[in-house]
Amino acid sequence: MAENKTITKTKIIYIILFYLAWTVAQMIISPALHQITGNILFQILFDGVLKNLIWTVPALVLIKKSDQSLLIKPEQLFRNPLKSENKQEIVFVFLAEIAFCILNSVTSHKGFYFRAEGLQECIAFLFVGITEEFVFRAWLLNSSITEKNQYPAIALNAVLFLCIHFPVWILQGNIITNFTSFGFVMILALSVFFSWTMLHFRNIWIPVCVHMLWDILVTILN
Repeated sequence: MAENKTITKTKIIYIILFYLAWTVAQMIISPALHQITGNILFQILFDGVLKNLIWTVPALVLIKKSDQSLLIKPEQLFRNPLKSENKQEIVFVFLAEIAFCILNSVTSHKGFYFRAEGLQECIAFLFVGITEEFVFRAWLLNSSITEKNQYPAIALNAVLFLCIHFPVWILQGNIITNFTSFGFVMILALSVFFSWTMLHFRNIWIPVCVHMLWDILVTILN
């Protein structure tokens, strides 16, 4: 019981500091850094360096320190997915994701559409899958969920995942639009999907790659 209370306090403190640090990074550091660097250099410095310092490093430290409180232990969580017995299921998940994105793009544009200039933006997505999945699934969800009571933790994780998008939406001036157009529903649905992939395959690299692929496909096909 005492250990659970310690983990809960740790997560509350972590969430407060994490959201504060990321808000400052998005709304103050990001615009200033973008002004003095080119687009590619900005993506490397901001998404590759700064985001990893704020997201990945603390998450990995907390995962290691909270080892005994995690539903999926690190040795299983970070194992090589290529050694999984569920290779066919993993392939199916990726093919289904690709098919969904292509179908959605074809439906929206009334034909096949490919935005070549979006490929440059995809550099950031090489880091996004790792940073966001390590924080929200490998750490926050994994330390909150139990085998018998998964749905509340998945729902709370989805809300937290939605909230982390607020700073960039405010910066871009489209936070109201994302709610009135129900765009936020897709964020919630994606979070649940990413959570399911981690829990089903008991491996963090599956949601990392699924998340990365989703961002790339959405960028170049829409």
